[in-house]
Amino acid sequence: MGRTFSKKEKLLQIAARHFSKHGYEGVSLDAIAKEVGITKAAIYYHFKDKDALYEAVLLFRLENLIAHIKASITAQNPEEKLRQYIESFGAFLEDYPCFAAILAHEFADNGKHMSEKAVQTLAQTLGTLTAILNEGIEKDIFTIQNPFAVQLMIVSSFVLHQTTAGLRKRVAHYVQEHAVTPEPDIKDLAKTLATKIIKAIRKAQ
Repeated sequence: MGRTFSKKEKLLQIAARHFSKHGYEGVSLDAIAKEVGITKAAIYYHFKDKDALYEAVLLFRLENLIAHIKASITAQNPEEKLRQYIESFGAFLEDYPCFAAILAHEFADNGKHMSEKAVQTLAQTLGTLTAILNEGIEKDIFTIQNPFAVQLMIVSSFVLHQTTAGLRKRVAHYVQEHAVTPEPDIKDLAKTLATKIIKAIRKAQ
């Protein structure tokens, strides 16, 4: 028997779907309230305004993402830790495609609507990655890398994968003679990305 979600949890899930589709600016609290089956005033019972609701949506997913990544990193070797980091990040965005779309909106707006608390929480993913890279450098396994550059490769690849399926299909229509099939799902992409990044930063022996 599935878990019953509270009204607040349902509100966060539906709000996430609206923010992912329309971006912060395009979201109407009236539309969210209508889909949840509550009044707009009921939203204000839980959240003082649209900013607070949006922050709650971001924190709900970001905190779960961080917990998921940390629980997934069980290896002792920095290479395997990095592989687990990348693959767990991809697996999370596969489970929550709305979150990938929200991130895409925020990246396009340079984080315009992200609260400092949300930014600080997002930064924890970079902190985890940095610790893995530093461990690899200290153990003479990785060459010195800029963590931001590695993070950009990881996150941008996953976000684009999850938000451009329709566009990729349209583009593929015009390059059929060069098409590679089947198109990789995000798990395949994560495995490929992990292998390529590890190979690129591994120190020559």
